[in-house]
Amino acid sequence: MRNSANINRGASAKRPWIAGVLAVLVLVLMAGCVNGPGGSPGSANDPVVATANGANINTSDVVFLMSQAQQLKMWDYFEMFGDFEIDFDREFRDGATFGRAVREEAVRLAAFVIMYEEYAGRLGVTLTSENIAMVDDHMDMLLEVHGEEELQNMILEEGFRGQSHLAEFLGSQLLLDNLMQEILDNPTEFARFEQYMQEEEEQQPAIELMGAKHILANFENFDSEDEAETFANELLERALAGEDFDALVAEYGQDPGMWNFPQGYSFASGFMVPEFEQTTRELEIGEISGLVRSTFGFHIIMRVEPNMDDWYALQGISPRTLEQQMAEAIFIGLEAMADDMEIVFLPALDDVPIE
Repeated sequence: MRNSANINRGASAKRPWIAGVLAVLVLVLMAGCVNGPGGSPGSANDPVVATANGANINTSDVVFLMSQAQQLKMWDYFEMFGDFEIDFDREFRDGATFGRAVREEAVRLAAFVIMYEEYAGRLGVTLTSENIAMVDDHMDMLLEVHGEEELQNMILEEGFRGQSHLAEFLGSQLLLDNLMQEILDNPTEFARFEQYMQEEEEQQPAIELMGAKHILANFENFDSEDEAETFANELLERALAGEDFDALVAEYGQDPGMWNFPQGYSFASGFMVPEFEQTTRELEIGEISGLVRSTFGFHIIMRVEPNMDDWYALQGISPRTLEQQMAEAIFIGLEAMADDMEIVFLPALDDVPIE
């Protein structure tokens, strides 16, 4: 029987851009908070704060990346200081403050966009007419919801220069989708990213899977615990005498979950109630337990070989397809390319607002 424990699978990528992000970002904007890069020539009102491979990064390119950058640095902050109460003036690393670390991370996020936009240009990848229509439709929706004046104020408050700047950013996200698809469809180009491919099992936590099927006498179906125990003991005698265990489960078992997992549950430590897990761990494959009492009732457990497909199904997830693994490899490779960029931080970076 499952308990309430959750098993976390994998970890998200470091950079915030993934396929299909456009609609999410527009909804976030409607709530009054946007993260994303811009891209504009320097001016007195929008000074250059850094360069990446010689390309300018301005204040407006990083100001609304601050929230994302802060999230990416927060765990480091917590590990150093043991709390999530942020003090941006607190010395963080190498004499720099946490605020400075966040600003530099925001610059790296902006550099990531410069990198993939340049890469797309080299491959001749552009926005499609459908992409442009999608951006136009979302901008029209925002105008309809907020009105011209309110939308303009919201955009400016979040660091964009105006509606066209926001539209450029949204288009940039779709351009990344197009670039990744082009690489996926081009074996020669994808060869650059094959080194980042990881087998499915390498993506999973290091877990020990166990397998078990059981007959449950559920307390809810009896007038007393003694009645449930008597019922379970009769079934135990039949199981130990050699009757078909699956037939007993099908006819007498009172765990509806077993109907969906006729080969048994495949689970990791912490996923089942302790009594069920501990007994399973002590059994040999094919061995049948005695009566095992839990908060649900009395169990008769047979240990079986675990099955990875059932493990995924029990969690309600699916193993990643080959295309998903390839897309992740491309993204990791793009991150590596961004990390290799020559970034120069300029004095104006310290003037970028941060909250």
